[in-house]
Amino acid sequence: GIDGGGTKTNFILFDSDKNSIASVLMPTIHPAQTSFKEAVSILTEAREKLLINIKDCDYDLKVGAGLGGYGINKDYRKKLEDEFSSVFEEFRLYSDAYAAMLGALGGDDGILIIAGTGSIGLAKIGENTYRCGGFGYRYGDEGSAYSIGKAIISASLKESDGRNKKSKIYDLVLEYFKMNSVNDIATSDFTREHIAGLAAEASKYIYSCESIKIIFERAAGEITLHIKALSEKFENKIKLSYIGGVFKSEFIMKMIKEMNPDIDIVSPIFPPEKGSILQV
Repeated sequence: GIDGGGTKTNFILFDSDKNSIASVLMPTIHPAQTSFKEAVSILTEAREKLLINIKDCDYDLKVGAGLGGYGINKDYRKKLEDEFSSVFEEFRLYSDAYAAMLGALGGDDGILIIAGTGSIGLAKIGENTYRCGGFGYRYGDEGSAYSIGKAIISASLKESDGRNKKSKIYDLVLEYFKMNSVNDIATSDFTREHIAGLAAEASKYIYSCESIKIIFERAAGEITLHIKALSEKFENKIKLSYIGGVFKSEFIMKMIKEMNPDIDIVSPIFPPEKGSILQV
């Protein structure tokens, strides 16, 4: 079972009962970041490192992989398929989000909401899958840690010039980015991950700063829009799971449960690596 992201690829070897035997962490094989030769080398090395654990056993090797880049881009999909066919005989590839959904829901029907640096909602009903959101940080990713961080920065700029009354947000942003002036922040080029990290820091002040609380309430509302849009596809009671740093906030979880009282919200059952082998 393989979980391939933008920075690393995790490989886990399972037995026929889907119990974990061994794992190995390797560099990314994302098509935008590695050549064909590099990706094949990474896959080959990972296979050899894992199979040494069962060198004295008879085995039938099957591979499932949830991969960043294995989405709507046809060129990326073809490149990944060619890379895997160079190393493995029997394999199934999915998007990283789809494999995460299979794992989180244990292969059952339901909804998965991912809200980390970005955000997306996925639903599975039988053989059909549905998507909501996930349009990237420029125009979407509502309810994500990045969107929360960006909203907090915007609020600090309004507080700096008098459009809003100063709150904890103003000092928090200066402290987090280690700046002397909010004006410096406005002209800085921070990474998405750095901006997203501000959400976790701000979550410490939800109950002591009304402005921060409102931003987190809006984020919970955006996540709920994903949930309600996908819920319309279901006729029976819905199981929902979640992945991502935003859900580490107890306040966010409380709000989502209150906003979606008829949905059965469960912790992720399996990791993405195991999710990728459930349909192999």
